[in-house]
Amino acid sequence: MNPILHLIWGPTSTGKTAAAVAAAERTGAPVISLDRVQCCAEIPTGSGRPTPAELRGTQRIYVCSRKLINGVIPAHEAHKLLKLRVAECALRHRLIILEGGSVSLLNTMIADEYWDCFQWRSDRFELGDPTEFLSRARARVREMFERRGGRASLLEELVELWRDPRLHQALADIDGYRVAIRFAAERALPVAGLLSLDAETREELVEGIAQEYLDHARWQTREFLELPLSWKVTGFGSRHK
Repeated sequence: MNPILHLIWGPTSTGKTAAAVAAAERTGAPVISLDRVQCCAEIPTGSGRPTPAELRGTQRIYVCSRKLINGVIPAHEAHKLLKLRVAECALRHRLIILEGGSVSLLNTMIADEYWDCFQWRSDRFELGDPTEFLSRARARVREMFERRGGRASLLEELVELWRDPRLHQALADIDGYRVAIRFAAERALPVAGLLSLDAETREELVEGIAQEYLDHARWQTREFLELPLSWKVTGFGSRHK
């Protein structure tokens, strides 16, 4: 018998990861990340990978481990690997949590009848009030600007990887890094100069990245397709964050 799949989905920065960890703690189920950028282990801070402390002993699985130089894994490739990860987890678990906000991967899943044979629980997170979203996003970016759990900060990550010109395009295609790279260029700063910003200028960068997260969340909200009815039978409904 196929396992039950609990899908926790919605735009960026709406609390999906924390909800997935809480659900995993309650049930002992593994969490498979649907975030394609998080497959790049070289950018744990910039991709938003939760730290071991944030995971609180729960199991989090990425569809693959991919070098940043190869770019973010395409949705169709991630989809094939996701099927394998679900099959592997199904050998040991009756419930599997799927969490993430990759529009292209989720829409690829929705278009594939393969998933219709599973029992589903669906927990959708919503963008909610933009002002509240921006407040949370600013706090998140400030946190990412600090070292946590033995990890480099977002800016330290960017500066180190920027040393390799082959990574410039890949970095410029990722939320957060894209704004930071443009921010440095507009001020005629080397990317390494981002590590020495004064407090006021640093807050300008925080605001820019938070605004990009809001823009991305709005785009995600527009682009998500509706789940098939068969995925909604045991759903928990939407959550407004």
